[in-house]
Formats: sequence, structure tokens, C-alpha cells
Amino acid sequence: MDTMKNVMKWNHSRMFRGKYKGIGMGLCVVLLLTASCDKWLDLKPYDGVVENEYWQTKEDVHSVLIGCYSSLLDQTMVSNMIYWGELRGDLVTGSSSASSGVMSVVRGEITPENAIVKWDQFFTTINYCNKVIEKSVLVRERDMSFTDDLYRQYKAEATAIRSLMYFYLVRSFSDVPFVTKASDDDRQDYYVAKIEGRAVLDSLVKHLENVLPDLPRDLGDNDLNKGRMTRWTGLALLADIYLWQGNYVACSGRCDQIITSGQFSLIVPGSGDLTPVPIIDPVLMDTLEVAYQFASSYADRLFDELYVTGNSVESIFELQFPKTHDALGDPFYALFKGTGNVPPLIPKEDNLLENIFPLYEYADINSTVQDVRGNSFTYKNESVWKWVGLSRSGSTTRTQKTFPHWIIYRYADILLMKAEALNQMGKATNDQNLLKESYALVQQIRTRGNAVDSEEVVSTSDDGQGGTLQLVDAQALEQLILDERAREFAGEGKRWYDVLRFALRDAPNGGSRYLTMLAITAAPPEKVTSLQEKYKNKWFLYWPIYVNAVEINKNLKQNEFYVR
Repeated sequence: MDTMKNVMKWNHSRMFRGKYKGIGMGLCVVLLLTASCDKWLDLKPYDGVVENEYWQTKEDVHSVLIGCYSSLLDQTMVSNMIYWGELRGDLVTGSSSASSGVMSVVRGEITPENAIVKWDQFFTTINYCNKVIEKSVLVRERDMSFTDDLYRQYKAEATAIRSLMYFYLVRSFSDVPFVTKASDDDRQDYYVAKIEGRAVLDSLVKHLENVLPDLPRDLGDNDLNKGRMTRWTGLALLADIYLWQGNYVACSGRCDQIITSGQFSLIVPGSGDLTPVPIIDPVLMDTLEVAYQFASSYADRLFDELYVTGNSVESIFELQFPKTHDALGDPFYALFKGTGNVPPLIPKEDNLLENIFPLYEYADINSTVQDVRGNSFTYKNESVWKWVGLSRSGSTTRTQKTFPHWIIYRYADILLMKAEALNQMGKATNDQNLLKESYALVQQIRTRGNAVDSEEVVSTSDDGQGGTLQLVDAQALEQLILDERAREFAGEGKRWYDVLRFALRDAPNGGSRYLTMLAITAAPPEKVTSLQEKYKNKWFLYWPIYVNAVEINKNLKQNEFYVR
């Protein structure tokens, strides 16, 4: 199947007369789209159809569901996923060509007037999903060919997309309006107040667990399996939410269901891709250890399958941008390539080189031993190369009409989520079995990437019976997991959320040591002290609500750190 080569431009349909007025956004309700039989996101709007005349067949429901997926490709949507997940982190930063809004965030000068904090597109997608959930039941009564299984599947997919949107909002804003009823009538009151983020997450878990059995295991096509909400995406999302809630047993269990499914695996080197490299002490001339040089062909294959071709054996859910199209705005090109001499968003190479991908300890002896995910993979030529380059070893960059899928979940994420959950359980009880299992999962990721030297996690002591005992340091392993997530997912919209999760666990009301260090590695030198001071306030860790939203919706209260 040739995935969505000709996605059409978004135009607001006239079929719904009401407006989504709540949350201060004046959003026009759902644009109904349909897909051709062989291109699941080759979309055409049904213009001029009154809503009551529309919901007649299962094809109508399918059209709106595909509209939900298409809305995820909106340039503002993906840009915000990148901004919200990376700008406050220390792996990606703004350049001389970045907007003033971007640089304000990098400096820690965040205000409600900054357009980066707009959440409109997320609530637009939420409303599309609410339409599918509400109206599909009417079609069950009108179209006898709309089977109960298909009805439940469409409803489950819409619920999962909606849950993903709310998960982004809660991690970014904490307390948010929680709307589960679609807007289609101006007489309805959609000026909704916020509720606590914890309550939203509880609701998401309940909704996802209810629909999980109805999400498809296999849609019969690799593009569909990677680009639509399947059982495996639902499990990944649940695991992620459970991890945020601190429900580590549930997180580990949901990860296990993916791991044992046999549907996914890491892209790993073959035996021919590994060359043993003995590390020799230059003074004593003794072998210190044996490291490995990974063949360039393996690193090239890893880069290509993850970021160029897409839909790899690792992939669980990706936003499936076409390889070539004219219709949609290109967030990757605009942010990571740009039109000037320097891209707006660039890798923070000082931190990447010093802390994330440092040179191998014995690089002066053998410089070929290195983490394959570093130079020429994550960053290259002042670019976040995984979103700019067409190959790891070449220098050709993408054009404005060729850009990759945006990866939401892949198998490496599942392994590291489970490792994090096991580490927290083992840390609480000093259970060495859990800690060793956690460390083994991290080592899978490190081995496939030929990772740099790590903190000392395992120590050896006398077992009192003439033998030795290996012990895993839970705190050192916690830091290693966070660092390994940085190496694996740099530039993939996860860094700030990762540090925030670790920080809230460490010091729920702010002032975490993780944030203290982040200020040093992320902020301009003159802003480090002020940013560290701001991090002591929990509410600075979240975005403000955009000023216009608060002005229009009087039921919304501004995030308290930003109240003037």
C-alpha cells in the first residue's frame, strides 16, 4: 500500500453549523473526510453536508475516524509535539534563526503570550474523536452492515487518539479542561473549567482499559499497523500513563504484553557487523578490555529503517507523513532545516558531546569505538540529523517535500519504560532481582547502540562465603536509564517529559536535583541561576495557558506561576 501520497489541504466543512467555543478557542467542528480504497489517508472533504444527513453509513464513520488521524499531521500539532518535548530540555536548542518565542523558552522566560503554548489543535482533534464516539452509535441503528465488531473498533481507535491528545496536555499543562462530549450546537456551554491532571489520567486509564480489547491486533497491512491505533499502541500508551502515575506494576505488566507478543524487536547488528577491538594499556601493554567496532553498514541500516524508510520492526505507532506531497505544511523542514544558513532548531552539541555521547574512555587509543547513535546519527553539520539527513553516512539532506514519519512509540521505548518501572520497584524494596532485571533491559539498548561508558551501576563485594556478590546501585541505575533515554530518543520529543517525570518523582513540589542539573546543561550561562530558582516552583514546570484562551473562557484559571 502506498501510504497517503496525496493528502489534501485542510478546509473547514460546512456540514456542522455549531462551533467549539469552549476552552476559549472558537474551534470549528469536524471536517469530514473520506479515504480511497487503496490509500488510507488520501482524503476528500464532504463539503456542504448538514450533519443530521451525514451519519448514515459505516463509511461515514470511517471518514471521520480517518479525519482524526489526518488532524495529527497538522503542522502546528507536530511542531508543538517537538516544542513541548524538546525546547525545555538540553538536547535541542534554538539558533540565531529561531523565533523570539523559541528563544524565550530556551532562556526560561515563558509567558502566556507565547504562541508556542497554544493548545487549540489538540482540542480540535479531541473534538473529532468525540464525534466518532458519539455519532457512530446512531449509524449502528441505520446501517445494518455496520457490524458490532467494527463499531467497537472505530470507537476504540477514536478513544485511543483522544487519550493520546490528553496525555500530551496533562504532561504539558498539568490541570486541563476535560471534554468528552462533542460540540455541534451553539446553545451548548463549552466554556469549561480545568480539572486536576491526576483525575484526567485516571479517566484516560479507565477509558483505555475499557476499549483495549476492541483495538485491532492486526489490520493486515504494515502501514496501517504502524499508523493506526492497534492493541499494541493502546498497551504502549497505557504503560506510559501508568509510569507517570507511579503505578509501576501495571506499567511493567503492559510492557510485558508487548515484549512477549512477538510483534516487535530491536534492529540489532548481525555477527558480521561486529569487530572485536582489544583495548591495550599503553604503559603496561596489557589488555584492559575488549570493545567492539560496529560496521558502518549496520549504523546506516539502523538510521534508514528508523528515520528514512519508517514503519520498522521497532515501530509501534508513527504519524505517517508521506514521502512526497504538496498539501501539508512541513514541520520537520521548517524547524530542523529551515531556509537560512542555520536551522531554527539545532542540536545542543556541547551537552551531547560532553554528557550524552562522550568519547570512549580509550578513544585516544582506538577512536573507532563509539556509540553509533551520536555523531552523524543524532547530530551532524549543526543539524538534528535524524530528521534532516537522507542517510547516516551521506551528506544529502531532505527537501521541503520529503520528510519522515514522526515516531510516537517504538520498541526501545517499551524496554526502557519497563526498566524504569522495575528500577523504581527494586529501589523501594532493595530487591536486587528486580534491579538486575531492569539493568539487563537497559543493556539491550546500550549493546545495540555500542553505548559510551556509563556510570558505575554494578559493584562486586565479598559474599562472606569465599565468593563474590554483584549488587546493582538503584540510584546509579535510575540516572543511567534517564541518560540512556537521552541517547536513544534525542530530538524525538521526549526529553523534557522524561526529565520532568524523574524530577516530580524526586521532588514533587519542585527543586529536584534533576532540574538543577538540567538548568546547567540547557540554559544560557547567564540564565542558569534564575532558571534553577524558578524550578523550585512546581507550577513553573508546566506551560501557561495562552492569554487569549483565558480571556475568552472566564472559567479558565491561569497556571498560578504565571498569574500577574
